[in-house]
Amino acid sequence: MSRTESVPRPDDDTRIDEVAEFVTTLLSTPAHRLTACRGWTAHELVAHLAAGAAEEADLIEAHLAGVQRPTRAFEDREPPFRAQADAELRDRLMEESVRLASALGKLADRAGEHVSFTGRAMSAADFAMHSRSECALHRWDLTGRDDVGWAMLSQPSLTEHALGVLTSMSTLPEAPSNRLAAAAAGPEIRAVIRSAPHDDVVLTLSGGALAMSMQAAGDLAPDVELEPAARLLLLWGRREPSAPIDLHATGPAARMLGTLFGW
Repeated sequence: MSRTESVPRPDDDTRIDEVAEFVTTLLSTPAHRLTACRGWTAHELVAHLAAGAAEEADLIEAHLAGVQRPTRAFEDREPPFRAQADAELRDRLMEESVRLASALGKLADRAGEHVSFTGRAMSAADFAMHSRSECALHRWDLTGRDDVGWAMLSQPSLTEHALGVLTSMSTLPEAPSNRLAAAAAGPEIRAVIRSAPHDDVVLTLSGGALAMSMQAAGDLAPDVELEPAARLLLLWGRREPSAPIDLHATGPAARMLGTLFGW
């Protein structure tokens, strides 16, 4: 069976190993290669992931020991990782990932407990989903569109996760609240982003505050139509050149979408 033939259906979350696919791609990516992630090289992207895994593991281990502390900012935790030689850094990513997996196993044993990460209360399942999302998105940053990556990005669970994270983690550069920082208070604006056959993503801007949710496609006409994987990338501030986007919105909705997504 060819690799393309083995790609899961876009709505199948059970047969895709995002972490393994990311690692396989990373092994063939030189450290100096530019990525689609904010102009970073592959080395800088790996530093971001290693520092993130280390921070998550630290926070969870501290919580298990009864200690609470705020999440350190990107600019505080990532520079030491960027300074490492690339081979050492890649080994460190694997080490921190193993440590994070161990911490998550212990957190999962404490039913109902959550750890605050970048302003969001997260369970063990939330952290696991965040790792899946990071690997799927950053694999695209490394390699662009291919069949395996497009199937990963098409999973509805990753879009649901993105809406929660981008709403609650306001310090993220990709957070819509940052992209709409200059939005003035005014009448409510609603925009429907449709990616059939999945549920719609509905954006509502009211008084300068943006709410995002997933709703079953109904009688509302779509303001934007695009493929599910392209929608996930769009929510994270990315754009796949090969994926068409049909814009139907006009007036305030079109202006809001343009501000959000840089049209």
